Amino acid sequence: MYWNFTDILRTSRDAPLSRNDGVLLAEIGFGNGEFLERMASARRGALVVGIEVSQWCVCKAARRALAAGLSNIRLLHGDARALLRHAFEPASITEAYMNFPCPWPKRRHAERRVARPGFAWLMGGCLEDGGTFTLATDVDWYAEQTREVFESDPLFETEPVRKNPERAYHTKYERKWIEMGRDTYLVTVRKRKGAAAMEQLNDNTDEMIEYEVTGAPDARSAVGSLAGETLEGAGYRVVFREVFFAEDGAALVTTIAVDEGFEQHFYLRIVPTSVGLRGKVDSVGHPYRTPGVRASLRHVMKKLGARF
Repeated sequence: MYWNFTDILRTSRDAPLSRNDGVLLAEIGFGNGEFLERMASARRGALVVGIEVSQWCVCKAARRALAAGLSNIRLLHGDARALLRHAFEPASITEAYMNFPCPWPKRRHAERRVARPGFAWLMGGCLEDGGTFTLATDVDWYAEQTREVFESDPLFETEPVRKNPERAYHTKYERKWIEMGRDTYLVTVRKRKGAAAMEQLNDNTDEMIEYEVTGAPDARSAVGSLAGETLEGAGYRVVFREVFFAEDGAALVTTIAVDEGFEQHFYLRIVPTSVGLRGKVDSVGHPYRTPGVRASLRHVMKKLGARF
C-alpha cells in the first residue's frame, strides 16, 4: 500500500502551527503513536500534534493515523526543545502531554530532563492562557522534581502529584505496568491567565538566509579549505563537513549545526551570478533557520567578501 504523508508530516516549509480559533493538543515523544491516535479519535474537532525524535516512530504513527482515517493529526520529526520554539505560534497549545519519558537519572544527563527551568520556560511560551502540561511517569522522584520546577515558575500553578491516576487512555507500556502492579504518577500544571508568552524565536521565511556579493572571488579559492572548520557562538556549534564544486563555479557545502542540542544536517549553496556570487541555505531538507544555520551562511559569505 502506498502511504502519502504529505498532509500529516510538517517541516520548516510550513507556517508555524496555531489554534485557528480551535483546540491544539500536543504529545511530546509519542512513541508508537497509540496515545496520539486515541486522543485524535476522541477529540475530532481538535488539531492533535505529535513530536518525536525517532524517524521510525514518526513513520509508524503516520501510517496509523492514515489507516484510522484521522485527518486531525500532524507530526513533527525532531527534538522537542527546538520544535516547541520554532514550529508553533506563541501561546497556541491548549494541552500538552508527555508520557513516560526517560528520567535521565545520571547527573551528566540532567540537562535532558523535563524537570529543568528551561523546559518550563518553553512550555510557558507555547501554552495558551489556562493551558495545561501533563507528565505521566513511573518514577516518583522525577514526578516530584517536575512539579517543583513548574511550581517555582510564576507562570504556572501546579496540582499535587497524583499516584496511580485514572486516565481516559493509556500508553502500551502504561497498561503493562499497571497489570504488573507498578505505580504510576501524574503531574499536571496550568499556565496562569494573563501570563506573557515568549516571542516566536524563529523565522522560516527566506529573509536573511540569502546573500549576494558583487565582485566576489572564485568560490573554489575562497571556500575550498572550509571542510573541517568549526564555528561556535551563543548556544550553537557548526561543523563544515565537505565542499563540492561544479564546472560552472557553483559550490555545495555540507554542514551540521547544533543549536542547544538540536542537530540539523543541511547544505549551503554558492552559485555564480552576473555580478558575483550568491549564497543561500539550500531548500533540500528544509532546515529550521536557527541561529546556528544563519551563522553558518554568514561565515561562508564573509569568506566571499560580504560585510555584516
